[in-house]
Amino acid sequence: MKFPSPTACLCCALILILFSSGCTTYTESRNNENMTYFMEKVNASQEYYDNRVVAEPNNAEAWCIRGMYYNNCYGQYAEAMESCNRALELDPEYGVAWFLKGVILTNMNVTDEAALCFENATRYDPGLAKDVQFVVGNA
Repeated sequence: MKFPSPTACLCCALILILFSSGCTTYTESRNNENMTYFMEKVNASQEYYDNRVVAEPNNAEAWCIRGMYYNNCYGQYAEAMESCNRALELDPEYGVAWFLKGVILTNMNVTDEAALCFENATRYDPGLAKDVQFVVGNA
């Protein structure tokens, strides 16, 4: 008779401990607490990026990073695009901002305009070519 490996026994013991301690059980109050904590962190992050552009209104990088936040956080594409456009107003040759604009447009299914943005991104920052290929290949 073949006995289970010590690793398998440890995994089973860990699972048993987690279940018996309540770590893996679902409770409504725990879920609400987790969601509240998560939303507090999201709102604090949003305030951080908003405050950064208020403190440095002529910093293209700050505007670009704010645009990244809004693009990645609940798909707030209009707000992301405003930030990205502001970054490009400040620095029209900022490759990362062109890349971000292409990503936002791709997320909005405006692929023709996105392609032009990706061209500009690689023109101003050739190091972005692999990132562009990744986004275009997965669109």
